Parts: sequence; C-alpha cells; structure tokens
Amino acid sequence: MMKKIFLAMAVAIVTVTAVSAQKDDSDSKITVSIHQTDQEDGYEGSAEQRCGIRFNLPMAGVVKIEVESVDCLPLAGTAITRQDAFGKTVVGDMAHTSTIITYISSEKSGFTPGKDYYISTLPCNLYGGYRFSIYKDGLVAHYFGVHQKVELGEFISPDDLVESELEFDKPGAPLVEKGRPKMDSKTHKLFVLYRKNPTEANRQALLDQMGVRYDKVVARKKNKLRELEREARTYSIVEHMQGIVDEMVENRETRIRQQFLRFIDPRRDDNPKDAWMVLRGASDATAYIGYAPVTNAEYAAFKPGFTYKSGQDNYPVVNISLQDAQAYCQWLTAQDSKHIYRLPSEEEWILGAGHMPKDVAMNANHVESGLTAVDAYKQSTGACGGIDFWGNCWEWTTTTDADGQYLVKGGSWDAKRDDCRSEKSDDVRSGDKGYANVGFRVVRTDTPQSK
Repeated sequence: MMKKIFLAMAVAIVTVTAVSAQKDDSDSKITVSIHQTDQEDGYEGSAEQRCGIRFNLPMAGVVKIEVESVDCLPLAGTAITRQDAFGKTVVGDMAHTSTIITYISSEKSGFTPGKDYYISTLPCNLYGGYRFSIYKDGLVAHYFGVHQKVELGEFISPDDLVESELEFDKPGAPLVEKGRPKMDSKTHKLFVLYRKNPTEANRQALLDQMGVRYDKVVARKKNKLRELEREARTYSIVEHMQGIVDEMVENRETRIRQQFLRFIDPRRDDNPKDAWMVLRGASDATAYIGYAPVTNAEYAAFKPGFTYKSGQDNYPVVNISLQDAQAYCQWLTAQDSKHIYRLPSEEEWILGAGHMPKDVAMNANHVESGLTAVDAYKQSTGACGGIDFWGNCWEWTTTTDADGQYLVKGGSWDAKRDDCRSEKSDDVRSGDKGYANVGFRVVRTDTPQSK
C-alpha cells in the first residue's frame, strides 16, 4: 500500500514538473534598460506593450532626467508577459530589475523645450510615489509624483509639474523637508475657490488636493529612506527614518484632517502680540492656545510659597502634576468672567504646534545641560505662531491611553529629537505625579455667555 502511495506522489511530482516546464506559446518578453537616451529608448519587445513616462519641459538646458520608484518597485529589467484566462495581457516573472532609470540628452544643449520625450519603464503601480529628478546647469530639482499607474502600452506624465515651483540645488544635497512649505498654485486656486464658494464639492476638491500634497511629502520621505538604505553606515539611521515613514502612512487620514481644519479656519489673531494664539482647526471656534508654556513666575502668582532658582522666572514650570496644572487653569478661570482656561487635548496641542520642521532649532538631545527660558529658541515657532513647542520640557495633555496614563507632547531637553516630533504619541505619565522635565501650556475658550 505504501509503495502505491509513494508511486502516486512521484507521478504527481513528475507531472507538475512537466507542466511547469511547458512554455505557453502566448508568452513574450520585454526588456527595459536602466540607461536610456533620446536616441536609444532602451526598450526591447512588442511596440504595442511599450510603456513609461512622457515628459515635456518648457525650460532649456535640461541634460538628464532620473526616475526612481520610492516604493522599490521595478522600473527596469526583463519581464515575461502572457495572456490570462480572460485574454488580458498580464506581467509575470521579472529578472535583473532596477528601481532607478536615467535618461540622458544626446545633445550637449539638452532636451528641446516643448518637445515630448518618452522614458521606457516596466508596467508599475506608482500610486505611492516616484521621484522625477531634473538636471540642469549642474543643479538638480526633484519632483515627486503620486497616485499614478503605468499600464502596458501607456505613458503617464507628471500631472502637476510647474517649472516655477521647482527648487534646484546641488546634486547630492540632502532632501530637507520644510516646516511649512509654500502653497502650490493648484492648492491655492482650490483654496480661493472654496473661500469664495464653500460648497461641499469645493470642500472635497480642496481636501483631495491636500491629500495629494501630503502623499508627496510621504514620497519624499520614502525617497530619503531609499537613499539611506543605499548609503547609511549604521542601520539605526535607516530604522529611524523607517519609523517616521511608517507613522506618516499609518496616521495619514488623521494628519490630513488636522492640516485641513487648520487650513480652512478663517480666523485671524486680533492681537498677535498678546499671550494667546488662535488655535486654528479646533472644534471650539473660540479656542486660543498659550504663546508659551506656563513659566515659574506665572505659576508662583497662583501658588504663594512656590519657589524656584533665582534668574529662572521665564523658565517653564516643571515638577507639576496634571492635577496641579488643572488647578492653575481653574484659578485663571475664576479671575476671568469671559473665558475658560484648561489644558489642551493631544489634538489641540498638535493643531497649535503643527509639524516639527526637520532642522528646527530647539533644546533637545542634550544640546543644553538642562532647561532654558521659554523664549531661548523663539525663532522656532509652531503653526499657531507660539514658541517652545519642541524640546525644553514635555507638556501635559488631557488625552489618555488605554491604561489611563496621560499623553505628554513635544519632548524635552534630555529627549531624542525624534521624540519631540508633534505626531509622536506614545509618551505617557501618571497624572498625580510631577516630573522634572514635564510642564504645561494652557488653552483658553469663551464662556457660553460671551460666545
């Protein structure tokens, strides 16, 4: 009996091997080179299946284009295509692949302005992004495309590439993310349209465009991650960037919503020089947030007998429990019939801070030997215009985790720079204790009678 079983298994194996070795007559091969020119398209295969990226640049002097998939998807190499059961051509096995293609002008003067050029690629879903680098006069500008797909027999084009918005820099210069980059022309037009006519259709169009802008930032981050994977000497740097990318992808909808709410909030600060900044995007349209964390001098006015070191009047007050911070807010409220004072939620804190710029100057990672005055790094302002959001001391929020611990935001003088990022959301403390590196900032809203 056992011999029959083994014999049957052997026959099955031979049969499978024979079938897999058979080549379908409809199979064909396409090959795309990683090096192409405007004279050599770098493509071998059926002309009907050729696909890739078409570009037409109005500027003169462009001598090279480089394309990279930021998701490590193959753009060049060899691929087998075949007909599926429904007669549709599909891509099968790939070999000798590359995620980067270079396309060079055969003329020293560069590509002809206004002329269509075609970069051959393998079919590829570029929804997550691709880098389109333009080399001109010894400099390079990077455009990031998203939400596009290269199908067999089709060419895509960078759909919102605007020459005046390209920023040229030296090749090899680091890709630095700006804290609050300028609004692009397409977003500005949709923003103006929404302000003039705030219909649901115009609102959705603006929200969709902000999603595109966000995904372009993510694509830029992914591209930086790809660079680090190729060049970094230590894995910790790669791991750090991977964490940032993962967080941006995971929290995409929340972050876009926060940016959108802040973006469309029409309020302006009546008195920019006072201690309260408009909290744009907050659910309470009367919400303001403190310009800086509460200082030692401010807290001492509430609690007689509170002592601190001489010369540190303008340092953030720390060693204050969440309950003590709430008591301070209640004291402020009792003195003001028009306003209510309280601690911010995590979302309100993020709305006030905005995204932390990559190269922001702040008191973190032991650049100082301890706390500093709240205005020591006042050149680094949050989205609301306030200061000292990142570094120096953590700040209490009223948001809790599953265990009832309270989230603190912004990092401190002894925290890693990465821990100071506005979106970092896993540092918690017990609300009934004070900590040497945790302070607080206050939110002010109108009372129901004054609204």
